[in-house]
Amino acid sequence: MSLIELQSHSTVSDGQLPPAGVVEEAATAGVTTLALTDHDAVAGVPEAATAAERLGVELVPAIEMSCVHEYAEDLHICGYWVDLEQIAPACERAQLERRERAGEIVENLRREGFDLTLEDAIREAGAADSIGRPHIARAAGASGDLGPFFEEYLVPGAKAFVPRRWPSAEQAIELIRDAGGAAVIAHPYWDISAPGEVEDLIRSLRPDGVETFYPPHTREQTAHLLALCEELGMVPTASSDFHGPTHKTFAKFGDYDTYGLGEPRVPARP
Repeated sequence: MSLIELQSHSTVSDGQLPPAGVVEEAATAGVTTLALTDHDAVAGVPEAATAAERLGVELVPAIEMSCVHEYAEDLHICGYWVDLEQIAPACERAQLERRERAGEIVENLRREGFDLTLEDAIREAGAADSIGRPHIARAAGASGDLGPFFEEYLVPGAKAFVPRRWPSAEQAIELIRDAGGAAVIAHPYWDISAPGEVEDLIRSLRPDGVETFYPPHTREQTAHLLALCEELGMVPTASSDFHGPTHKTFAKFGDYDTYGLGEPRVPARP
């Protein structure tokens, strides 16, 4: 029996385990096909590939690109089978954008009375290539459940939020395809709540696939995404979005539900 997991994160971005540790956790959970999809980074893929070969797990070279769209200020698009060298310049630009954005968020938090610097956030990120809002939150003193801190300061409309500026969703898809990859919209109902907007997003962007099976997706949402994939000839993918064994929301593999509606697939190598 196969278990497909096409999204996971390591310490290269906002995960809790190093790349090899993610693969080991996946193998223990019975995962047969895995993608390490660190945010705007592919530095962990070679280490993950070595571990996957040792453990008998098929590893799909991948990335999760953060981008902007009129329906979501932080939309995520996964790229599968990307050439690591070809996608590297986009990763470098994305990391620069992340660093500049982090600096602006830090300044906003300082105006709110927090005593922190960008260097504090960088230290919190440690080995991560991608400086993210969780690193900033912890540098500001938040611990445990970061949700309340995010709600007050770091989500769209909150006190310290700074919107992403690059790339657009269309540019992200183009960058993935230019690197030889297949572009898949990640967890659309996680980022967008209105079914009409989700449908318009998918129809207008015309990705190669949609992450259909995902832990927070309801049966109704899953059925909607599966129907769109069938109509538009797109691949329905699946993941538990593993971030680490003690993560509040995404702590284990095999956590998504197909509701008996269909089965996930792996996008074909373009």
